[in-house]
Amino acid sequence: MEITPSDQMRLLNEARGLLPQDELEHRARQILDSYTPNQQPAPQTPGSSRLIISDFLRSKGFEPMRKSALRFGFRLAKNYKMKFGAYPPKHGQTYIYYEIDRPLMEETWAQIQSEDAD
Repeated sequence: MEITPSDQMRLLNEARGLLPQDELEHRARQILDSYTPNQQPAPQTPGSSRLIISDFLRSKGFEPMRKSALRFGFRLAKNYKMKFGAYPPKHGQTYIYYEIDRPLMEETWAQIQSEDAD
């Protein structure tokens, strides 16, 4: 008996608290990737450490509490969706990014800097 993708995702939801969040996200991505073969698969996260947007912005000499930091976050999420076909995983209301996403953050930062220079 084959379990449908919807049933597989429901089972993962039921496994919250039994498996680490990173493992649940990894398995959910595997399910989604197997049923969306035309999309570029999202990066694997279990081996990657989290990359906090505010830390990234501080490394650029930018204060993350400024209003324009929201612009970076919105653009980053949009670029992520364009690249992987889905928004990044969320924890509460916050998107989660990993070290493997750093090149996309750098690209997004460069886009915004280029627009601001014009």
